[in-house]
Amino acid sequence: MNMRSIRVSHILLTTEELASMIYSTLKETEDNRELLFKMFRKLASKYSACSSRNKGGDIGFIEFNTNARELEEAAMATPVGVVGGPIKSRFGYHVFLVTDEEQLGDLGIDGLHTMSIK
Repeated sequence: MNMRSIRVSHILLTTEELASMIYSTLKETEDNRELLFKMFRKLASKYSACSSRNKGGDIGFIEFNTNARELEEAAMATPVGVVGGPIKSRFGYHVFLVTDEEQLGDLGIDGLHTMSIK
């Protein structure tokens, strides 16, 4: 799996039909990023079965093995600003959007920048 530091928003739905409808609606606005992000937040607030609906679907920067595996794998393979899904997990159907990405860097063996001591 491709390792990235990404911020993800999702809409968790109980039926595949509703997930497909919301996915199709969002895909139509993908060429207008501002409208897409606004519409995603509004739909998440209204339809999501996850408590993240209170934050427009934002689940923050995801870390390895902390979310539904299916959602995590699909999100890692999706570019910023592209709607993904519907992805089925044990929680339901996820429609998701990668909203941000941070650059990963090697900070050294102990996670800190090394300095030479004289």
